[in-house]
Amino acid sequence: MSTAVAERPAPLSRVWSGNKIIAEDLTGEDLSDVLELHSDASAWWVLPRDHDYGAIEVRHVAHALDLDEPAIKDLLAEDRRAKFEAIGQARLLITNAVAVDKDRAQIMAYPVSMIATDRAVICLVDQTPDFQPAQLFLHNQDVIAKGGIEAAVQVVIAAVISTYEEALQWLEDSSDSLASVLFEERPLDKPEQLYAFKLRAALSQLRRLTDPMRTVMTDVLDNPPQARKGKPGRDPAIDRHWVMLSEHHTRVANAADALREALSSIFDTSLALADVRLNQIVKKLSSWAAIIAVPTLVTGFVGMNVRFPLAATTVGFWVYLVLMLAASVVLYFVFRAKDWL
Repeated sequence: MSTAVAERPAPLSRVWSGNKIIAEDLTGEDLSDVLELHSDASAWWVLPRDHDYGAIEVRHVAHALDLDEPAIKDLLAEDRRAKFEAIGQARLLITNAVAVDKDRAQIMAYPVSMIATDRAVICLVDQTPDFQPAQLFLHNQDVIAKGGIEAAVQVVIAAVISTYEEALQWLEDSSDSLASVLFEERPLDKPEQLYAFKLRAALSQLRRLTDPMRTVMTDVLDNPPQARKGKPGRDPAIDRHWVMLSEHHTRVANAADALREALSSIFDTSLALADVRLNQIVKKLSSWAAIIAVPTLVTGFVGMNVRFPLAATTVGFWVYLVLMLAASVVLYFVFRAKDWL
């Protein structure tokens, strides 16, 4: 009889030196002590974004790095403002990952705050099934072992940009599905219009996140980390990767801007088709009203209290009936020929 072995949960911190793992799941002072004991080691630490444990630990780290109160407020803020700031030996990088709720056609943002020094990176985030920094660090441990803290920061930023790209892909696919409706030469119906408005709101949310990240990526490129004593500066390969990430984000942000125009054109086209359909309906109603007006005109004249030729006779009945039918049929074919019916 075999017994299933439960998968070990991912550690929330790790201290490593090269390819050697020194310790895992350490917190606070224990993590600091191990780093002091191993001068060539580095560490990453993922903290939950809450007002109890996570906020308290971030404050301890911030005070140890001589970060001021505004910097701490930025790290703990929930206003979803992307920001980069270099303070002493620490660099603060604040951004947002996103997730798509397709059922409600919404984009949800999850703030991500990072403190990066020359030997450690602390990531404050609400982990979701689609965005788990601890798993990212573990799956990219070979890259991080080679590139150090800067590579670890890049892993998180690359994952954030990937969430933007996935959200944008969903928006583009949804926009294309709405555009295909317009090729059927009919305007959007009420549910489709509501869905289009939701897509427009989701795109606005995405653009509010991607636009400030342009400045953040530029600031990251312009402010490399301070080199350790006896260590060379930023690795050229790391620099190239930052440039590639910045270009990747720029492409996503530009595509989001272009999609805004596409969604606007869908709305405009739908309104134009609705106007065309309304004009067609009004034209048909007017044509039928003209056809119906002929019998009404004839019977109105014949029904007046004056003597008409053949009035009050059987022959007159058939004459006027044929006249009404003939006039109506002639008008019908004339309107059909002019494509008014």
